[in-house]
Amino acid sequence: MEPIGELRFHRLLVAIDGSKSSELALAAAVTIARRDNSALTLITVAPDVVAEATRWPAWGATYNCDQDGADAAAERALREAADRVPEDIPVTRVVRRGKAGPAIVAAAAEEPYDAILMGARGVGRIEALMGSVSSYVLHHADTAVFVAHAPRDTVDEPSAAPAA
Repeated sequence: MEPIGELRFHRLLVAIDGSKSSELALAAAVTIARRDNSALTLITVAPDVVAEATRWPAWGATYNCDQDGADAAAERALREAADRVPEDIPVTRVVRRGKAGPAIVAAAAEEPYDAILMGARGVGRIEALMGSVSSYVLHHADTAVFVAHAPRDTVDEPSAAPAA
């Protein structure tokens, strides 16, 4: 039998949503980047507040259709994550708007990434019925997908706002 070889990654797409699991995925990406001299692209997806408010009126009332605020929060989360990556690792930042799963898959299709790294968030019944972002990406991406799951005692409480 042939021994298993090591994987080598040169371009990684890392989904950022502020959860502990996404932080774990980012830490794994930094480890890989150091070992393989890889470049990282960090992506976050701001919800399309107006479209969601039309689909889910109660959700829109909760967030007052503040698209500028949603966009600013996504930009801030991405900037904070990028600022924590060591300076010797090349980082590109990408902000998209819409549904996180399809936006991440579309971004992955636009460039020759070796893998997508992302966190798995704990989902409750409502989120499970609507489908998780990591599940969508696992089933639709044309590249390798690695999903990090933070230990239960460090997993975030589900937030009211959707995230990448």
